[in-house]
Amino acid sequence: MTDNIPLQRFPMERDDIDRLVRAFYARVRQHEVLGPIFARAIAPDYGPEWAHHEDKIASFWRNAILMDRDYRGSPMQAHVTNGEVMPEHFPIWLGVFHDTARDVLPPEKAASMSALAERIGQGLRWGLESVQERMAETGPPKLR
Repeated sequence: MTDNIPLQRFPMERDDIDRLVRAFYARVRQHEVLGPIFARAIAPDYGPEWAHHEDKIASFWRNAILMDRDYRGSPMQAHVTNGEVMPEHFPIWLGVFHDTARDVLPPEKAASMSALAERIGQGLRWGLESVQERMAETGPPKLR
């Protein structure tokens, strides 16, 4: 069964990805939980910082789907080092993503994007939980 192939490629156009990412972050900026976290991490209002972030994230998705190798970054590191991102934020993020995908993409593309986002989101959540567990076990570094 092909559903279990990691990062399985599926039909998607660059414009689809760009439209989805821009619509998604417009909703994130308005979200009562996610909006303030992103505002502190990127910028309080839409401007060049947000445009840069959206371009970078669109590049991430093009890399995952279209094998476009322009993306530079580490999603895990970005989420772990933020300090405000918690594992319980990922289901919220995914809910907004799924709703946006259904609203801006044809049904087949929305379903494929949502399935990929679930796999990526679950990986990021598990990674964040793992780091938090290690920090809880060892505590902060002891300075002398």
